[in-house]
Amino acid sequence: MRGLNIVIVLMSGFLLLSSCKEPEPIRIGFLGGLTTRAAGLATSGRDGFLLAIEEINAHGGINGRMVEGLVQDTRTHKETALQAVHILVNRDVSAIIGPMTSQTAVTIVPEINRAKIPMLSPTASTNQLSGLDDYFFRVYYTNAQAAKLLADRLSTQENVRRIAAIYDLGNRAYTEDWVRHFEETLEQGGGLLVARIPFDFRSDTLFLELAARAEKVGPQGILILANAVDTAMICQQLAKTGADLPLYATGWSYSDDLIQFGGKSVEGLTIIQSSDMQDPSPAMQKFLKAYQERFRTTPNFPALHAYDATRMILAILEKTTEPQAIRKELLKREHFAGVLSDLAVDRFGDLKHPQLHLARIKNGQFVSADK
Repeated sequence: MRGLNIVIVLMSGFLLLSSCKEPEPIRIGFLGGLTTRAAGLATSGRDGFLLAIEEINAHGGINGRMVEGLVQDTRTHKETALQAVHILVNRDVSAIIGPMTSQTAVTIVPEINRAKIPMLSPTASTNQLSGLDDYFFRVYYTNAQAAKLLADRLSTQENVRRIAAIYDLGNRAYTEDWVRHFEETLEQGGGLLVARIPFDFRSDTLFLELAARAEKVGPQGILILANAVDTAMICQQLAKTGADLPLYATGWSYSDDLIQFGGKSVEGLTIIQSSDMQDPSPAMQKFLKAYQERFRTTPNFPALHAYDATRMILAILEKTTEPQAIRKELLKREHFAGVLSDLAVDRFGDLKHPQLHLARIKNGQFVSADK
């Protein structure tokens, strides 16, 4: 009888311990090139992702479960990007935030489709992934939309007709796609793309040679499609050639690194932006304060978009953690509350009402191009 009592006590203790065990966390992944020369885009995105998760966990998680953010570095090669996806798939993530570049997105979307896990990119803008019924979503404008904005401005407001384009093939799905749409709109407005000058940031690049080639064809302006640091280096070399021409860049370059590394050579450069990081709204100021307190630095646009994208997924996780159900919910919901605007995607997962603006560098600051 005494032995039976001991067994009952042990069993009761086991059941008590089991009932007190922490529930399994909900896992979501992040993909980005964290160890490349263009890592700023991904590291900012990662921090926005982590901030959103930390905020919801500070309030008890989702339905009593903590959210675990799993970060994977895609690096610069197809093999490492696919390996990063496989790791997240094997960890049973409910969804993935990322990647941050178009080339990586094009590389891994087939694998994401096979795994049937929704992937929400904060910044991948290639039109190669537009209009597809798949598992890829984004909270960012497309290349065609951005290229049209800039090309229309050049022909209607700035009377700049002859453009040379310097662009990085390391993110080919972004840059070649962007240049193609830009050239189409430019020609419709009577302009001409007088030179295509490609390079690859993964190999040794002589920026002075790129600048000299662009200046040699006699353009009225130069468009640069590269990461922020390389754009700054190209602008410095253009200054050395004596070229006194209007300079233009895309959203890929939009970060404080452009100003820090470019100095006076980037003064007056016009650039596309997807968000006004100086917006005075309470929601934006709350985000800026939280990010600065957590990471001791000022956030830029990838951080904001990754934060918004992560919060979209977190909102859906309150209802379901099953990947295919998450995909359906993303397509069904009419709007999500982003920091600066409501967000919603169309039936192909593309952002319905993207925010697009032109900014200019003036006195070492990004200001509206219309000021």
